[in-house]
Amino acid sequence: MNLADILVVTVSGVRTGEKDAVRALIGGCGLSVEDITGEGLRDFLAARKGSEVIGVVGLEFCGPDALLRSLAVAETHRGQGVAKLLAASAEKYARSRKAATLYLLTETADGFFAGHGFERIDRDKAPEKIRATAEFSRICPDSAVCMRKSIAG
Repeated sequence: MNLADILVVTVSGVRTGEKDAVRALIGGCGLSVEDITGEGLRDFLAARKGSEVIGVVGLEFCGPDALLRSLAVAETHRGQGVAKLLAASAEKYARSRKAATLYLLTETADGFFAGHGFERIDRDKAPEKIRATAEFSRICPDSAVCMRKSIAG
């Protein structure tokens, strides 16, 4: 194995000019991009290998809580720890913004998130501001699993 084969991934905020790449990645993973705009990307993080966006995760802040959303990893980079890195980075970012609890909805990744400390809850137990987000109120189907994790330190 040579150095070029090692996956070196960096994570930071979405950069100017990456909106289309981020939306394409999220949509390509079967997730909705309906409400993802330039303004909404302000609280998204991108994982990159070089200049290529290979993963993304978003946060939507609602008072003391945040909605973790749109965790997506390019198929060619799955199984390499990118999703784990993005989830940890999102949690760290949410903590830096003083969020106490993370919420999410998922149709396919409840096992992944349970392994990262999230617990299943009834959807109606999420705070009103979280339930009022587009993700909760109209984008994700009622069958999506609702999960929560306390991150207050």
